[in-house]
Amino acid sequence: MRLPRPLPFPRLPRWLKRLVLLGVVLLGIGFLLRLIPKRPLSSDVPLSTAVYDRDRRLLRLTLAEDEQYRLWVPLQEISPTLIEAVLLHEDRHFYHHFAVNPVALGRALWMTYVSRERRVGGSTISMQVARMKYHLQSRSAAGKLRQIVRALWLELRYSKAEILEAYLNLVPVGKNIQGVAAASFVYFGKPVAKVQLGEALTLAVIPQSPARRAPSGDDTQALQKARAGLFQKWVARHPAAQRDAELR
Repeated sequence: MRLPRPLPFPRLPRWLKRLVLLGVVLLGIGFLLRLIPKRPLSSDVPLSTAVYDRDRRLLRLTLAEDEQYRLWVPLQEISPTLIEAVLLHEDRHFYHHFAVNPVALGRALWMTYVSRERRVGGSTISMQVARMKYHLQSRSAAGKLRQIVRALWLELRYSKAEILEAYLNLVPVGKNIQGVAAASFVYFGKPVAKVQLGEALTLAVIPQSPARRAPSGDDTQALQKARAGLFQKWVARHPAAQRDAELR
């Protein structure tokens, strides 16, 4: 009995072969860059000193050398609710893009520089970490390009978890407070691992407008409006949260 002849493998177009080859080369470069020893993203970041009692209650928090309140905590010590709220508000596709979200960036460039409707950021979390870590000015087109290049470099060198941890520890959260750990102590008097949903939503929306949305500010409506908007997104993902809110 004759076996059927296998179907010939289709020949790929030359442009597709080159694209595949480029992808393999870039993946190889990225893998090698991850193997090269690197400094943690927390290096060169001045930190506050925290004094606790025996029950880990905060007694005192000093200013860092740059006059900021800033604590650096590992990602696993940050409330999962807060992490999800931040991703939902800032960059819901964080784990699915490579440093840049082309759709969001294109929309931001169009609205900011072409239609001039209003200034829109379009920055991913990786881009924001690049701006904060390397003190970049990103309001101009040239500055935005430098920010993108730095963000690509960060994603080649560091994992998503490391970049997200850096964002949560560097982001401005009102006045001279940076990072969600310091903000949780200052605003709520508790470790960031123990924040509840309402507190998590608050910390997630402040960074987009720290001066207006900080809980200690005069414009409480700005914070309430932003938090309510994020809560609706949260309820779309977690419908039970709506019932819990109605019971309070």
